[in-house]
Amino acid sequence: MTSLIIEDSQIDATLITDALTAQGFGDLQVFERAEDAIKFIRTQPGRPDFCLVDSRLPGMSGADFIRLVKACEKMAGVPCISLSTSNLKDEIRIALAAGADGYFVKPSDIDEYERVIARIIEAHLTPN
Repeated sequence: MTSLIIEDSQIDATLITDALTAQGFGDLQVFERAEDAIKFIRTQPGRPDFCLVDSRLPGMSGADFIRLVKACEKMAGVPCISLSTSNLKDEIRIALAAGADGYFVKPSDIDEYERVIARIIEAHLTPN
């Protein structure tokens, strides 16, 4: 299972990858910029199984990335989850309006990250 993580904070990227690895995920593609993730998607024959996207990125925003991914036929049905340090209603609204399948506030430690990742997997990656 290929997972895309678009996160410009090295600390948060490490916490996310550690939490996903603890859940058994192995093929983790981490990008600091949304533009690089878009290039990766365009050049790969397959598609990722899901995307975790920081809402505040340098260059293209997380919401703009999600909007592009959701408009791409190749990426149809791929869950895109927005992660942010903010719980402001406007930021949540922007992410969901862009097509995010979920919105989670980033936790501050690995144990809480593992709980958040487990909730994301249960809600978005477990077959119904």
